[in-house]
Amino acid sequence: MTARRVPGRWVPALLVLVALAAVPPPAAAQTKTTLVFSSGPTGGSWIPLAATTADIVKRKFPDLDLQVEPGAALVNMEKIRGDKADLGWSMTTVLSDARSGKGQWQGKQTDKPFYVATMYPNVWQLVVAADSGANSIADLKGKSVTLPPRGNTSLSDGWVNLLGLYGLKLTDLSVSYGSLTENAELIKNRQAIAMGWFTTVPATYVRDLGSAVRIRMLAVPEEIIAKMRELNPGFARHVIPAGTYKEQGIDQDVVTFQSPTILIASSKTPEETVYRITKAIVEGREQYGAVFAAMKGITPKEMGQDYGMPYHPGAAKYYKEIGLLK
Repeated sequence: MTARRVPGRWVPALLVLVALAAVPPPAAAQTKTTLVFSSGPTGGSWIPLAATTADIVKRKFPDLDLQVEPGAALVNMEKIRGDKADLGWSMTTVLSDARSGKGQWQGKQTDKPFYVATMYPNVWQLVVAADSGANSIADLKGKSVTLPPRGNTSLSDGWVNLLGLYGLKLTDLSVSYGSLTENAELIKNRQAIAMGWFTTVPATYVRDLGSAVRIRMLAVPEEIIAKMRELNPGFARHVIPAGTYKEQGIDQDVVTFQSPTILIASSKTPEETVYRITKAIVEGREQYGAVFAAMKGITPKEMGQDYGMPYHPGAAKYYKEIGLLK
């Protein structure tokens, strides 16, 4: 009888154990995936943009932890090339050059970085003192111009390319190098007549400079924009609407070009991980608009815009899922 009663006593306990084994572990016990996210220079907008991205992803997928660290467009590309970052900010022009081995990436061609999403336009904005007499890049020859620091994409992709299309080099100008603030101060003090950077619209430096001295913004001719796109397909035509800088004395549309800020990911970052990150930022895009004016009202179509550069398989999977890619 004892032998018949033992199974009877233990069957309920066994059933309880089986039931417990079938229950998934709580969220807190799930394995976390930590990714290195290389952002921008300290004090710049790319670090808070990356922090916002990390927060959006964390809200959607608590097991994904994006560790934000300082970087820059060229630095981030180099980190991904050297397997030192999983994600990073960059620009379409930099991604195009890195994958094709052109420009600063000559001899360093890499197939590791992939496009994930577009965040906002980095617009070329070249301002000159209103009384400078300069109406085009050609008019700057021999004049005092203040430039971004060496190694900055505004210098290499902006100034160097533009000057070259006019048959000029940096040595044809009387130049100095410095930050946005330092550039603006030189124009205010009449030590330079022009400065130009890739940045958001409206640009704080344009507003600040225009409140101190009379300025104009140089438009870029359509044929020059077309040649810029031939140099690098990452460039795109852009129009700064009339009224954007009305208080600074710029009261008409300004035709120029841009190289968008984009999110890139390493080929070594798993497809499913990038799929979830893409899903999170596109579906949580309103949170960006509350923090960054340039991203207010951004659409899924704009975030997944095709520049003819390869998407990360995870990003492509999501964009196909919502009908943006075939």
